[in-house]
Amino acid sequence: MAKSAAEYQRAYRERKAEQAKLAGDPSDQIADRRFFEYVSDDGNYQEVLNYLEWAGINPDAVPHFDTDDDPEHDPENDGPYRGSIGRAERMVGMLLDAASELAAIINRYKRKEISDQIEEIETSDLSDPDARKQALADIVRLQKMLDQLEKRVRWTLPQWKVTE
Repeated sequence: MAKSAAEYQRAYRERKAEQAKLAGDPSDQIADRRFFEYVSDDGNYQEVLNYLEWAGINPDAVPHFDTDDDPEHDPENDGPYRGSIGRAERMVGMLLDAASELAAIINRYKRKEISDQIEEIETSDLSDPDARKQALADIVRLQKMLDQLEKRVRWTLPQWKVTE
């Protein structure tokens, strides 16, 4: 069976992505210093550790960049060995994934609690006109909360990966 144009395009994009991964980051060839040497001079790394600590994450449990080691490097998924910069870039991706997943869990929790509250109001005794008026106002307020939780949030970050 012949491939469709979309299948050819998908295969092409997959090949290009694999080639880019194998090529690594072109900025690696022009860097004068290794990342672990730079980060020790950048005073803002302490801010990273502070934020993690405020989130309840022990900063001593966070990988520090004292050497150019990358013990978790996986050539199958990470491409060429890049040392501390490769580890730092993976950490950014994993922290973003963790934040995204935690945000989704919080979102599901809040939507469920709000929906349960709406259902409780709808099944309550609304024979009293004042109670009915208050219930309708509460449902409108709760529905606005649900509408807000349906929206997506976009955070802007500095670009940390380079491709040709």
